[in-house]
Amino acid sequence: MKGLVTDSRGNIVTVHIVRREACGQCRACLSGMMETDMDIHARNLCEAEIGDWVELELQDNAFMHAVLIMYGIPLIGLLIGLVLGYFVIAPLVPFIHEGLVSFLVGAIGTLICYLWIHSQNARWESGKYRPMATRLVTEEDDACNA
Repeated sequence: MKGLVTDSRGNIVTVHIVRREACGQCRACLSGMMETDMDIHARNLCEAEIGDWVELELQDNAFMHAVLIMYGIPLIGLLIGLVLGYFVIAPLVPFIHEGLVSFLVGAIGTLICYLWIHSQNARWESGKYRPMATRLVTEEDDACNA
């Protein structure tokens, strides 16, 4: 994936990702699923300056780890909440349908997981989940051919 450096602060650059039609079909990155362009922060490993085009990469398997964190942990929270709601909490409130109680506790479990993930965001952004600007490229380079 490539983008245009719009800001530089120390070893962190802000990169504007320009979504192209060719990139939109490969689905190799999250920007391929977005409708609009986006700005992201990346480590500046290639000494890029404002106005430079850079190629962005993630560290080994960081994308899959991020996907597991964003979808796997809330899924576990949902499943635990559903089971806990149906078998533990629903019998304590017999006047409410057990399916509704199970759903509500599952939704609360999912929400708690998302709040926990959000609270850990600063730690993860500063680590291996932050993209890296690895090399300078030209605007015409097709970064999606790889």
